[in-house]
Amino acid sequence: MKTIENDYYYNEHDVNQVDKIYRKNKLKKKKRRLKVLLFSIVVIALGYYFSSDYSKVKSVKIEGVVDLDKEELLEKIPITTSDYHLFLRTKKIENEVKDIPLIGDCHITKDFTGHVVVEVTESQKIAYARIGKSVYLIDDQGRVVETKNKDVIKELKTCPQLLKFKDLKFLKKFAKEYIRIPELIKNQISDIVYAPASSDPSRLKFMMNNGKILYLRVEEMANQLQPDVFDYEAFMTAYSKYNVFRFEGKHVYMDEE
Repeated sequence: MKTIENDYYYNEHDVNQVDKIYRKNKLKKKKRRLKVLLFSIVVIALGYYFSSDYSKVKSVKIEGVVDLDKEELLEKIPITTSDYHLFLRTKKIENEVKDIPLIGDCHITKDFTGHVVVEVTESQKIAYARIGKSVYLIDDQGRVVETKNKDVIKELKTCPQLLKFKDLKFLKKFAKEYIRIPELIKNQISDIVYAPASSDPSRLKFMMNNGKILYLRVEEMANQLQPDVFDYEAFMTAYSKYNVFRFEGKHVYMDEE
């Protein structure tokens, strides 16, 4: 018996092209409607979120404060409960907080619920002066700050006192230069007396813990006390019999009394 095989060849014209195009366009419209629906849902959700309290700062907590008043500090920090916590520019705010007197460093963290933590490090107090009835302290960044805090004033007694300073402008000038003095020497200072001479109106008398006295000018003291110019420990050892050291330009003159 002979078998007859019929070969079939696909012809694209056998398919209903109108039906195919219809189904294709229908699928596109369905996808477009879905995109519009999703976009609308997102817009509505965002609108609800930003109009509600969920998007706002819930609380601001300050950590690391020792001598500063937390309430006063909180008033100076530019964060309020009307701010959107997602849009807080923490780095910018940190820099602004660092400019607040007696703040040495600042780091801000926040969580997705809107709670903000401001962690500060207070700057170190390195000297103080009394001008009239006011007490001014100098911090390790060279800032001069008036304080009326009794606890802070009591703590300042461990720092060198600046005596006979009568001008706030001069005190600020001194502070900018004083922070540049090497720590080794600053740690050896007992007190500093403003001791102007007729030919040297900005002269200072440094009274050291070991009983030595250094005479320096405000404008030059930071440079004159650098290790490559004046090796404090070497001078104290080599010239131990001398008690007074007068700095004039690049020269140091010594006296026994």
